[in-house]
Amino acid sequence: MTGFFYMHFGDDVPQNIEKEYNRLLLHEQYLEKKEQKYRIQTATFEDVITVCPDPATLPINEIELERERLHNERLKYLPVALNLLKADYPDLYRLIVEYYYAETKTTMADLGKRHGLTTETVRYRIKSAKEKLKIYIIMHENKE
Repeated sequence: MTGFFYMHFGDDVPQNIEKEYNRLLLHEQYLEKKEQKYRIQTATFEDVITVCPDPATLPINEIELERERLHNERLKYLPVALNLLKADYPDLYRLIVEYYYAETKTTMADLGKRHGLTTETVRYRIKSAKEKLKIYIIMHENKE
């Protein structure tokens, strides 16, 4: 690669445009040198498509498939876990139902005002309720 040559356009082109054009040329030359130095490679769409075919033709990741199956099994047990939560911790159950199962969107601040709690307390109690639900579901899995 040769050195940089300043391009003159004559009196027809304003001086600031000429300077900006040459600045961009110099920057482009710098990027090309950098690309060669660090071996940065760019790929075209055709190069990528030959290496990575259509995702629909790829085999399904078995681990991801197992995770999805386990998640669906846990969702099936969620109503039972909610009933256990209702029996053991009715206040946590009420918060979970009002937050996640309300017909209109409810914020934690709204729940706090409704129950006389701070937003942080509501957040903590909902987190605690979710942990208890998780424990109920895992206990159910271990029984089977």
